[in-house]
Amino acid sequence: LSVLPPYIKTLCNTEREQFDAFRVALRTFEYIRPESKADVELVKFAYNVVSTRSWTVGDGSLGIVPIADMINHGNEDNVSLYYDDNGNCQVVLLEDAYPGAPLHISYGPPSNPSRFFAKYGFLNEAPATYCKFVVPNPSDELLNIGYDPSKMLFGTTDGGISNEVWDVVLYSRLERRRGPEIEADRSAFYRAHMEGDEATKSAIHGKYFDDTCRALRRQVDHIISELFDLKVKTNAYDSSNHPRLPLIIRHNDMVASTFQKVKTNLDQMLGPQ
Repeated sequence: LSVLPPYIKTLCNTEREQFDAFRVALRTFEYIRPESKADVELVKFAYNVVSTRSWTVGDGSLGIVPIADMINHGNEDNVSLYYDDNGNCQVVLLEDAYPGAPLHISYGPPSNPSRFFAKYGFLNEAPATYCKFVVPNPSDELLNIGYDPSKMLFGTTDGGISNEVWDVVLYSRLERRRGPEIEADRSAFYRAHMEGDEATKSAIHGKYFDDTCRALRRQVDHIISELFDLKVKTNAYDSSNHPRLPLIIRHNDMVASTFQKVKTNLDQMLGPQ
């Protein structure tokens, strides 16, 4: 965990906490042999099977569907799952497939590769990734504005910045500042967002563009610096003793490359200093 950026480290810590809770819950089942409960590797295997191979079934509960649980992740589904009145799962092809062709179904938004890494242990070819902009205890208004990791995205190929990032960074700064003009602009921006008034939103964005841009660039610079420090740490580890290290390096390099592209875009927007 020491070589992971904060966001994915939080996801991994959540998985560890859930595993610890799973171990505690096992103690209440008397029909499980004590030696099985004490076998950490066996318990890890059982937890990972349940955690990575279960999903919401027809009645809304979690279930494991044999064979169907072997379908791999894909950004574009080529199968769909249906449940009949008896709860039986049916796998239906969405397109023609030749014998031996892989079957794909999405495990979640492709723009959150850190989640796939933390939960399933693989990296997808993500078109975008979370911008890592964190606001502790976000207000209901900020949540309505778009404070959501699945929407606050940086493009991995071009360093593009989603509208939700601009909206959230601006609004979070307006929330922290005081003064009649600031408060009026904050209220106007929120009202415009909720009513779909893009013209008013654009005008307020323009008014605070330099401030928003500089705040976002500071965030990007911080993550880039953090990733550089983590890269130095990874060089001190031997991958033969840490088999997940190459995948961690790939993840961190993907994030660093994306943020460097975003920084280039922000530098161009701000112009010569």
